[in-house]
Amino acid sequence: MQNENSKKIEIARQFCQEVKEIAKKYNLPFFVVTEGASATSNNNCVAVKNARDNHIKWEKENGYDPYEDWSKIDGPKN
Repeated sequence: MQNENSKKIEIARQFCQEVKEIAKKYNLPFFVVTEGASATSNNNCVAVKNARDNHIKWEKENGYDPYEDWSKIDGPKN
């Protein structure tokens, strides 16, 4: 079971990395969350900030670290 969960997290993180690359290409702010990972890049977009703020609240209420930076663990940060 742990192997399957690790694979899901790996796929979720890969997906988030791809979203980061697309957002960078178009110079757009974003927030994305999926099972096992989330990613954000914001430059004064109120909607993105609101979404991330609500996700931080949810993570704290559900025992997750909202400030974990898995990109530093798994590879270079974009």
